Amino acid sequence: MATTIRNVALLGATGALGTHIRSALTKAGFVVTAIQRKDSTNPVPSGVKSIKVELSNKDDLTSAFKGQDAVVSAVPNPALATESVMIDAAIAAAVKRIIPSEYSTNLETPLSRQLPIVKDKVEVREYLQSAIANNGTSTTWSSVNNGPFFEMCLKVGALGPNIKEKRAIFHNGGNHLIGTSTLPDIAAAIVKILDPTHLDETANKPVYIYSAAISERLLTKLASDVTGIDFGDVESGKITDLDIDNMVAEANEKLAKGDRSGWFSYYYQMMYGKGYGGEDFEKLSWNERLGLRTMDEADIKALIRSIAQEFGVPVGSNTNT
Repeated sequence: MATTIRNVALLGATGALGTHIRSALTKAGFVVTAIQRKDSTNPVPSGVKSIKVELSNKDDLTSAFKGQDAVVSAVPNPALATESVMIDAAIAAAVKRIIPSEYSTNLETPLSRQLPIVKDKVEVREYLQSAIANNGTSTTWSSVNNGPFFEMCLKVGALGPNIKEKRAIFHNGGNHLIGTSTLPDIAAAIVKILDPTHLDETANKPVYIYSAAISERLLTKLASDVTGIDFGDVESGKITDLDIDNMVAEANEKLAKGDRSGWFSYYYQMMYGKGYGGEDFEKLSWNERLGLRTMDEADIKALIRSIAQEFGVPVGSNTNT
């Protein structure tokens, strides 16, 4: 008889990503319980149970996880100190599947695993694997890796065009193709993973997905098509083309002094740096196996249009051309 997941405990259920995961799971028929800090004042929707616990207390979490089939973490900035407690509690409660808060670009290459931005996530993945192996448990794990969050990057201009400021910045030429994902699509992937159809094949594996294949140059062109903004070009100097190795060298110097202001440079290294695996998204992708959509240009333009409208930037009536 196939393993069935029905009851899902969700950490970070009221956060930017967790809200989408909670909604997608509920709509798919899962019974969702939000696991919240004791002092949390964030409300959860009607129909979603909330259990407030001390997240650093294994006994509290084990009790909260009793009767749950899966534990999904969507907490921002996960750290081993807290996630290890969650993992130990989930195993003690005989949870069938654990999905940690990974949601990164590529954790399979030696170079990417050395980057400061994923140090904690690598430690959590390694702890999760060893804890399951050492306990001889029937608990399994899956992680979701989705590249940069598409909507968030568009809003802050992190993937080429900055619609609000009407300017663009490229990195290493701006031609590198990467996979990026929307929050609803990440949530849809979690639903697919927990579905009986895919539960076994996703066991003890990192699952890679993407909503759109995009480069900074292509996204800038599409943003210009939608908004009419003239972002200019590199040749005229209106678009700055930054060298990632120089950015990372500066970030390293700052970090050695305890200054994290160059932190985002490491994300660009993971996305665009040679050997870091950002370009491997199609090779690693589970989209076809899970039946997940891939955005076409019309879909991408529709997303650009919605963000431009949010900023009050005029858009044309036709986003398909």
